[in-house]
Amino acid sequence: MSRVCEICQKRYLKGNLVPRGIGQRVTNRAIKKQRPNIRTKRIEIGGQKIKLRICASCVKRMKFDLKKAEELSKAE
Repeated sequence: MSRVCEICQKRYLKGNLVPRGIGQRVTNRAIKKQRPNIRTKRIEIGGQKIKLRICASCVKRMKFDLKKAEELSKAE
């Protein structure tokens, strides 16, 4: 399973861990991966339930948009 959000295509970030060794000399450099917080959610779209792998920020945004739409429908 690839760790990619199916909505925003968020992937891992790659960087270097650079610990300081003797004085200012760099020793034991390692590659660091920061992975997104991927969740598996079932979402109903057009009467069909679909399983999606989406990141936590997209889940939060979907909840916010749903709440905003409900408020607008109540106002009308």
